[in-house]
Amino acid sequence: MHDLDPTQSSVLPDISFQLPHLQGSNISEHFHRIGAQTAEPWLSLAKSFASQKLPPQPDNWHIQSGWTKYYYLEDGSSYGEHVEVPIHNGRPEQILTFDVETMPKYHPYAIMACAASPNAWYVWISPWLLGETEDPEQLIPLGDPHTPRIIIGHNISYDRIRILEEYSVSGTANRFIDTMSLHVAVHGISSHQRPAWTKYRKSKQQQEERKEEAAEAAIGLMQAIKERQKQGLDPEQETEARRLLKDLDESLALLQTDTPGELEVDEVSEEAVAKRWEDITSANSLVDVAKLHCGINMNKEARDDLMTLRPEDIRENITDYLDYCATDVGVTQDVFNVVMPAFLAGCPHPASFAGMLTMGSSFLTVDESWEGYLEKADTVYRSMEEKVQTKLKVLAETAKELMYGDENVWKTDPWLSQLDWTAKVAGKSRGIYSPDEVCANSFLFTSHSNDDACIDSSNAIGRRTRCSEWTAIYRDKVADMVLARHSRSSAKPENRPHHPTPAQNFVQRNTSEVRYYRGLASYCWWRNYPY
Repeated sequence: MHDLDPTQSSVLPDISFQLPHLQGSNISEHFHRIGAQTAEPWLSLAKSFASQKLPPQPDNWHIQSGWTKYYYLEDGSSYGEHVEVPIHNGRPEQILTFDVETMPKYHPYAIMACAASPNAWYVWISPWLLGETEDPEQLIPLGDPHTPRIIIGHNISYDRIRILEEYSVSGTANRFIDTMSLHVAVHGISSHQRPAWTKYRKSKQQQEERKEEAAEAAIGLMQAIKERQKQGLDPEQETEARRLLKDLDESLALLQTDTPGELEVDEVSEEAVAKRWEDITSANSLVDVAKLHCGINMNKEARDDLMTLRPEDIRENITDYLDYCATDVGVTQDVFNVVMPAFLAGCPHPASFAGMLTMGSSFLTVDESWEGYLEKADTVYRSMEEKVQTKLKVLAETAKELMYGDENVWKTDPWLSQLDWTAKVAGKSRGIYSPDEVCANSFLFTSHSNDDACIDSSNAIGRRTRCSEWTAIYRDKVADMVLARHSRSSAKPENRPHHPTPAQNFVQRNTSEVRYYRGLASYCWWRNYPY
């Protein structure tokens, strides 16, 4: 039919091979069983650990090189003893939450490490840090490499390269679970989402700071008014003071909660009720992940010390840095208890867990030429990058000149015609705000007299100078103004000509603070503020 001669076709060699026996009744069950066999016994260990709690963190640390095990007894007492590796009842620990600390300014090796199991806490201190040796190349032993062991950490690959047994060419039975990877799998964000999430987080932090400052202002005003009551007030002043205290107390309760307050149903939009996607995800750092999944606020200032201080300084306050390292371990365990069940619920197939373990325990064999290869590769990369940048600059300058010449040249060009030739307008400088922005964000804290509160309205949005003058002057002056000029309270603000201002628009956009600002708006009116 097609005039094809089958005798002229080439004959392929036989490539058939023997398929393995089917593990189960169908192909789906086959791969499920293979995945389960590959994942065990580490999957069972991880599941059991995700439902357990760590013993209480030790209060005192024994400063000695190597591993120290800390026992916690049922009566609340504890004690420590030196051990060669994490071991319990004569058997190596099979489940550990692990974290190391380094001093990158000096070398990449660990100076201390903390590990915790359901049985005990363990701390390892480098002999180099304690001044016992000048050799910083100290690796951390974990015990028998043939014992199946789960090691949990946040960005665990950073900690893994500092474990002694992981440099065995024959491999080990250690498997690593990265809480950062688990978070990415269940609540991670893409690189395209990161800028929007960062912007939202910054805005939310600023809002929380403004609420805290407003709450502090309300507390200060209430204290000042109560002081005036103790000094004695006439009946009208006492009535006014009680009314203001009631308003401030209600406003303070709203500021100290996350609820939008007693608003009408139609005042709460669907957008305000619905949970934003930025609130159910986060970046990958332990600080952000712990905040998202566990509501834990971490302090990482000690990490800055390890980046800059000398070994002598770290050694002098070593217990503080051991506390910091142990806290990271405890927080990592809390995160693991949340993200591990979430990962298994979202990726229930055992092959997913087995694949994660396999990727986390791989290694690349290299020799002495590896460092030279890296240097050469980096040199070639930088050279090519500079050439690309230089070429791009030439093309950009050439294209820019066309803007002032014949338009037909670039309008007919298939590439240049796709560009946006609109001249870019320079944005505002940092720290400079328009009058509307200043009024909208600091209208309550702007003074109209030279001796008033030390508030700088040109500061960043919602920021006010924290100084003793604010407490001593602003609070007292507002209280004096309220009580000393009580007679003016009979003139209701709503009887005055109403002209919407940026300040009022600002209040309307912050529904959780409306009642508070309404309570203090009369202060601004009494002081002839532009409200």
